[in-house]
Amino acid sequence: MFRSLTSDFMPGWSRYVDRGLLLSVTCLIGLGLVIMMSASIAVAEKTFGNIYFFFNRQLFFLCVGVVVALIVYRIKTSVWQKMGAKLLPVVMLLLVAVLLPVIGKEVNGSHRWINLGPVALQVSEMAKLIMIMYMAGYLVRHGKELAYSPSYKPLFIPLIVLGITDTLLMLEPDFGSVVVLTATGIAMLYLGGVKLTRLAFLFFGAIALMIPLVMMGYRGARVTAFLDPWSHASGKAYQTVHALMAVGDGGWFGSGLGASVQKLFYLPEAHNDFIFAVLAEELGFIGIVVTLGLYAWLVQRAFVIGFRADRAKLNFAAYLAYGIGFWIGFQVLFHIGVNLAVLPPKGLTLPLISYGGSSLLVTIMALALLMRVHRDTQIALFGLSDKEARQLKDKMFKQTSKAKAKPSRSKANGGANYAR
Repeated sequence: MFRSLTSDFMPGWSRYVDRGLLLSVTCLIGLGLVIMMSASIAVAEKTFGNIYFFFNRQLFFLCVGVVVALIVYRIKTSVWQKMGAKLLPVVMLLLVAVLLPVIGKEVNGSHRWINLGPVALQVSEMAKLIMIMYMAGYLVRHGKELAYSPSYKPLFIPLIVLGITDTLLMLEPDFGSVVVLTATGIAMLYLGGVKLTRLAFLFFGAIALMIPLVMMGYRGARVTAFLDPWSHASGKAYQTVHALMAVGDGGWFGSGLGASVQKLFYLPEAHNDFIFAVLAEELGFIGIVVTLGLYAWLVQRAFVIGFRADRAKLNFAAYLAYGIGFWIGFQVLFHIGVNLAVLPPKGLTLPLISYGGSSLLVTIMALALLMRVHRDTQIALFGLSDKEARQLKDKMFKQTSKAKAKPSRSKANGGANYAR
């Protein structure tokens, strides 16, 4: 056991940074900037007279995201555990605020953004991360009840919170976020110990509830067009058909970077909801495989980090890592499913690649939390470094005079307490 633990130890700065996660994220961000720039050139030049308009904004949010990520990384996961339930009412109020005409900003018939002058905040993106934090904290507090109680009462509170959040998202409307959030919540409840039979009941209940919602209004027309897209090629299935044409034109090796035809005003939202189709057209099947491999690597690192945190008895950190892994994995699958006409169209970005400041900012924050979980796990398993041990000892000495009389703790114990 000791040998298996020490084999995970990494000296120097790398003990606090998961190199696989960092490398996959860096590659996806780099790929995203290139593909987003290529996909947005035509619409940026026509709308704003500047081919770099969307690229410059994405680069701005990337820089802001890196700064925010460094701040998030400095905060221990135990602090986020205490803040999860407190941040939930705030995000609920923001979800209500986007529906108000004075505060909310309408884009293409949807009220998903809060207008902040030159930029707009999409609250649904923040709601995903806050909900994962809340669910992780709830699973830590009520895990035994969820796993062993014969009653359904322990499930009521998280389901009510999830239901209220989904309702507010549907009012925007943002059905894509509802699907991702619900799938992530059910997956986290399963990891929390809820019996599979109960989850199956919840799953089919959620589907039964969503079917009439899906068939209402414009969403019903989208589903009808999805079932037979080529019969509605000039109508509701216009995006789906042109996305399929882009994927088909890519072939094995693609038409070449910047050579996409569908992005030239044929495929709406080519730099956002349908950016995967542009990627497939320009980079081909090989590009698709590489992109999927990078996402699979990222999600795999999230689950490995969660498993190690679970082994170190950092339960909240483990659930947080698992939740982030589920969230990113589900969103990638749903986005690609829409682009390949496997799923009906819905507004979902491709994490780290699609244009969207809020999506990029919140995703980078989530990945910073993942890296913090890795750091706290390393400290809990292997103790503090000499420098950190001295800093912790000085802090304890200042906080209480009893530290003078008591012998200092070992570095391993100090590390475990520090991580918690």
